[in-house]
Amino acid sequence: MPFTRRHFPRRDADKGECYGTFELQILEIENMRGEVSGGDCCGGTPRIRVSIGDRENQSTSSCLVPCRTFFKVCLKEYQSNMSAVSDSCSYGNASSPVLGGNSFTLADPDRANGKLVIRFKFSWTVSKFN
Repeated sequence: MPFTRRHFPRRDADKGECYGTFELQILEIENMRGEVSGGDCCGGTPRIRVSIGDRENQSTSSCLVPCRTFFKVCLKEYQSNMSAVSDSCSYGNASSPVLGGNSFTLADPDRANGKLVIRFKFSWTVSKFN
């Protein structure tokens, strides 16, 4: 029987595919000062001065309104310089509802919505070596 070459359609022959799940489990957070990442008080409230002990010149400032803490996760490709404010989450994003105040520990993270899940599917080109 003579050799015949069959031609098959090349459906995604030059691509690899990946499916997966990224999970982040929130267990606890401590934000003793009640500040957002930029150093301002949560809710934009002003600080009050509080004296420490009996000394006249020792005081600290404190935020009045407790934070309403939630989390946002953005899954993207590696970047050597990354901005905290980014609209592009290449592989997906997730956010939690408000989980607590300034500091808290989740006794049962699964029931408290403390698990953030991002399901992803992406493809990339495959290098072929001869």
